[in-house]
Amino acid sequence: MGKVKCSLRQIQCLFLVFHILAVLYAVVFLHPFYGSNDEFSLAAIASGAYGDPTHYFIYIHSGFGWLLKAFYSLVPGVNWYTFVMYGLIYLSLSAIGCVWIGRARRTGFILAAMLVLACVWPLYVEFQYTKTAAVVTAAGYVLLFCGPGCGNENAGEGKKQNKVGLSAKAVPAGGVFLLLLGSWIRFHAFGMITIMAFGLWLGRVSAVRKNREIKNFLLRDCIPCMLAFGLILGSMVLENLLVYTPDSPQRHYREYDRARQQLLDYGVPDWDEYQADYEALGLGRTDCINLQNWLIADYDRYKADTFRAIVDFRKDRPFQWEYLIDYLLIFAQKPLFILGAVITLLWIFPLSSWRNRQAWVQILYPYLALLGIYLYFIKIYRVLPIVVTACLMGFLIFVWSAAQEEIAEQWEGKLDGKKGRFAVFAGLALTVGLCVRMLILPVFGTPVQQSEPSTAFRSLYDTISRDKKVYYAFDPFTNNGVELGYSVFEKLPDNYLTNIFTLGGWETESPQVVSNLQSYEQRSLLTSLYQSDRAVLISNTLMEHIMLHLQDVYDGIFITYSKVNEIGEFDLFALNYKMSGLKDNEEFTASLDRTYTAENERYDVFEATVNLTPEELEGKSVFLWMKSVESGKRRMYQGTWQQQDEDGLYSMLYDTGLADTDQVRFMVPKLSYPLDDRYEVHIVIRDGDKGQKIATENNLYQ
Repeated sequence: MGKVKCSLRQIQCLFLVFHILAVLYAVVFLHPFYGSNDEFSLAAIASGAYGDPTHYFIYIHSGFGWLLKAFYSLVPGVNWYTFVMYGLIYLSLSAIGCVWIGRARRTGFILAAMLVLACVWPLYVEFQYTKTAAVVTAAGYVLLFCGPGCGNENAGEGKKQNKVGLSAKAVPAGGVFLLLLGSWIRFHAFGMITIMAFGLWLGRVSAVRKNREIKNFLLRDCIPCMLAFGLILGSMVLENLLVYTPDSPQRHYREYDRARQQLLDYGVPDWDEYQADYEALGLGRTDCINLQNWLIADYDRYKADTFRAIVDFRKDRPFQWEYLIDYLLIFAQKPLFILGAVITLLWIFPLSSWRNRQAWVQILYPYLALLGIYLYFIKIYRVLPIVVTACLMGFLIFVWSAAQEEIAEQWEGKLDGKKGRFAVFAGLALTVGLCVRMLILPVFGTPVQQSEPSTAFRSLYDTISRDKKVYYAFDPFTNNGVELGYSVFEKLPDNYLTNIFTLGGWETESPQVVSNLQSYEQRSLLTSLYQSDRAVLISNTLMEHIMLHLQDVYDGIFITYSKVNEIGEFDLFALNYKMSGLKDNEEFTASLDRTYTAENERYDVFEATVNLTPEELEGKSVFLWMKSVESGKRRMYQGTWQQQDEDGLYSMLYDTGLADTDQVRFMVPKLSYPLDDRYEVHIVIRDGDKGQKIATENNLYQ
């Protein structure tokens, strides 16, 4: 730029090209992934994986849902959720960069390039809608308070550029539009960034008092903000009228989710301290454990009224000062915070002129706002990393925006010759150095989608979704859960999740999941698992937990489980229950042939033979029924036919399309005693809701 006199537009275009290259780098080399379970749910709803595409999103404003629905209606085969979000991120960062460049070409370009590099990982790689809402909102405020026509642009050699004209009218409109979109994507993120942006408005107030430009201040700084807030409020009222109508599923879910937030987000009280209060509500220790683990997918048991009742007797916990210390230490290590602090120090120096600085309020306020936001959240719980990153991006953008004008006055004229080239190199080297772990090291690591657990889960997910005769339940195995094996650019097939449900989260009360359950003539998956021999639960950690829950809630039902299949690192279990109305059948016979232990003696395996023909067995399931001769206690475990399909899975329902067999296998938790003459044992053949107990010869120990 020192030797070639580039115009302002050329420099801005150069920045846009640089931004595009950064996005391509992230997409090709860093393998973007969903940053949370919520993100996968939103992408699945948007793509129609829960049924027909809908404007209603369980976390996002319906106005944004209508926009996405329009894109999916035009080109259904594209994952528009990701592309629209990516487009908004690109638009927001580009708008901020162009505003900075318009205020000061050289320092603006450097800061804009550093901003893109610093935000590549948190926005384009660890893809998450809360952070997207934060940067979209921040861009809106930058356009309103720092764009052309604000009276504070064009420091340094650009002072004669971009006089007030058409852009001065168009830029505020763009700012209002981005603020509206930011509130639609994630209103909580919009609120946090709005608190931080208040410092920019305070800075404009102090400038107005000095220059007495009240009319311009009202027209340029106040009215657009009032218009944006009016549109946001109006859109919320409109959504309440059109979507959250009385007795609608959406209204029910919103009330349910708000009550859930009041309890789970603030913390579930311990059983030992509040035992009497829990028991007064008819809840036991298992219920308390369920709530603490967010295992709340039992709509009979865990209603909004239940959550509110617990909140009423829960005491406010003391302020967690140790959390504040932890997060101050975390801040000191965050690249986004370090970059903001570095520009602050660069703004303060040289010391000889620090008293003449004009932007004290705008620069120091984001620090106070950041502290205040985290003091609020720490009172609730330890702040989520996503929230930390979202706030830090707003902090960085507003500190740089406030400091840039005076930074340009100090350094814009000094960026010529060797000193200028050194300054440019130092600035870029600083950003690359701070972001090397986010941008360089992941290139040499295994992509998240190709990691061993992700590959195994993808294989599992694809396999179990093919057979609509069997429906499955699972709980996420990591914080990112089901999305790990998927690309953010991949559209899930229509009705892909019709037989896949989660047990762990509150999404099971959403209209989308409820409608899927109803297609199976079910209302609550958790409380209906014991009714079907076709249901499979995928879990190693929550199996006993769920069994205790069902047994505690439903009198007369004793729950057991057996392992039926294994895919990669994942075990597939079947819950089993007491069958009533079993009929004895002497026409058919079976024999228990051999037994052995498996998986470090954690399981007893029993193999058996039945003498039914394949035609007689078609579509039937098999169980091992046992009764203690001494106590009369009965147990029953589901087995699998020794038929393997193309995925290597054994059949839970007999399939004449596979190789014929008369062999069955039962893999049950290790028994206390051998299955000898102390037990009456029968093989049970079940067809639908009818079971027959056939004569069984026990040859296990002969």
